[in-house]
Amino acid sequence: MTSAALTSLLSTMLVTERPSTATQPVSMWRYLRAPQPVSLGEGHTPLLSLAPASSILLKDEGRNPGGSMLDRTASILVTAAKSAGHKNLAYTGESNTLAAALAAYAACAGLPCTITLGNEADDLEHLRASAAGAAILHPGHSASLDGTLPAEDIALATNLAAHTIACEIAEQMQGKLPETLLIPGTTPADLLHFEQAFAFLVEHRWTTSVHTPRCLAAHISPPSHLRHHAPARIAAQALQQLSDQVIVLEEDRVRDSLQRMARSGWMLSPGAAAGIAAAETLPASAAPIVLIEPRSALAAAQEMAQFLRLRRYPTRMPVGGIISPQ
Repeated sequence: MTSAALTSLLSTMLVTERPSTATQPVSMWRYLRAPQPVSLGEGHTPLLSLAPASSILLKDEGRNPGGSMLDRTASILVTAAKSAGHKNLAYTGESNTLAAALAAYAACAGLPCTITLGNEADDLEHLRASAAGAAILHPGHSASLDGTLPAEDIALATNLAAHTIACEIAEQMQGKLPETLLIPGTTPADLLHFEQAFAFLVEHRWTTSVHTPRCLAAHISPPSHLRHHAPARIAAQALQQLSDQVIVLEEDRVRDSLQRMARSGWMLSPGAAAGIAAAETLPASAAPIVLIEPRSALAAAQEMAQFLRLRRYPTRMPVGGIISPQ
């Protein structure tokens, strides 16, 4: 079938009647319309209080099967593609995490999959995609691939994924909405997906709140003295200039947040640590702030080690040996 069929299915997937929490299964798919979802158990991640006196609630998207909130998007895309009659899938976008997730969900659906993984893809992304049997291409591959997912359909699926997260937050907060939603690493365009989702909940009275949350993005600015980080630093500053919904944090401040949370038992990704630091810049308020943990801390272990300046992890010594910092 054509891309038009895929677009049509994604456009009609939203459930407009409030689902029953008593009779419908605990799944993100109770907010979406699909006869046979391609699912690995994604969604309905916990909403956790980071400390008894803290107003920050952590929506832990790292609990998804692949350790990322993009598992939701991949599940929605593969479900729609399979329903639309696609015989294979291809993804040539820039998100390595989404590429690896699509490989896993395509394998679940029994669909051959071809993806592009960039040079910055980490070991987990390579492992997930390779283990799922996906054909992996290098960036810059220009050949036309059958089953390539259009950017417009990826945007539709991203919007639906944000909708499921908003619905879950409203349920987990007993029908209320937070005052602020912090999403690390996202763009102003992607923030719009969440704003639309919360506006839907208010309009259809799925919540007792009458106002939608203020949606903010948190970005990390690399050190200015490292020349090879200059493009990332410029990009972060450009985002901040583009929108007042973007908060940019210096890497040292994020490192401090990451260390403080780890020493209180919370292993967070650097993105979530940036969210904590961003929340600390906001005016003091008792109103709840929901921070989305976009990726499992363990999935981001390489990035965490770089942030904490760990050259390697301590190794287990033989019995009788001495364990010392490495």
